[in-house]
Amino acid sequence: MNELGEQEAFLSTIAQKLGRPRLRGVVPAEWKSNALHQQETEEMYDRERSIQQFINNLRILHTQVDRVTPSEFLSKLHEALSKFQVNSVIYWNDVRLISLGVKEALEKNQIESRTFSGKQEKQIFRSYAARADAGIAFAELGVAETGTVVLFNRGDSGRMVSLLPPVFIAVLFENQVFPSLSTAMKKINQDVPEQLPACINFITGPSRTGDIEMDLAFGVHGPGKVHVMLIKSEN
Repeated sequence: MNELGEQEAFLSTIAQKLGRPRLRGVVPAEWKSNALHQQETEEMYDRERSIQQFINNLRILHTQVDRVTPSEFLSKLHEALSKFQVNSVIYWNDVRLISLGVKEALEKNQIESRTFSGKQEKQIFRSYAARADAGIAFAELGVAETGTVVLFNRGDSGRMVSLLPPVFIAVLFENQVFPSLSTAMKKINQDVPEQLPACINFITGPSRTGDIEMDLAFGVHGPGKVHVMLIKSEN
């Protein structure tokens, strides 16, 4: 039996199990609008409104947010690390974090740290990330309507930095906050039309897991604490 015949047999079996004849000649629906290419209104792009919605939704998700200028960033980072009692950090080898002075700040405050490198033995970094108190990464986008930060994982921007430590600190420029998932996806489509990252990671608050008795637990399958540092535009 060829591939087409196997497909027909499979679908016919499903129809039989459902107690109805196999449906044929189904015409795909004609959508009146495409969410990815819809025309957004000027109101949707009210930058300040989107930023405030982003901050409010993050706080609802048990995520603290610091909205800071570049000159305030390091002092606020130190406050966050102190609050979470962080003694060890793994962070992305990202030029944006380097330019903000993260390495020097960690050394000054005697916090053990290591930058993630995809070029070296992964097991070494996996072991370090698993015992590090916090991970720091730079997010590409924020989604206001859901309080989501979007990470591009590739090369020296590994997923284990945001997944393994119990505390995750996401850094984001406020001009990269978009009002909706559709506008964020449109931005991604524009920026990486041909070569997507190995993984695009959407993070909406700390890890949460609900059991059969509806008890909610944080940090079971990822960081239990998330802190977002939103850097104001300088213009």
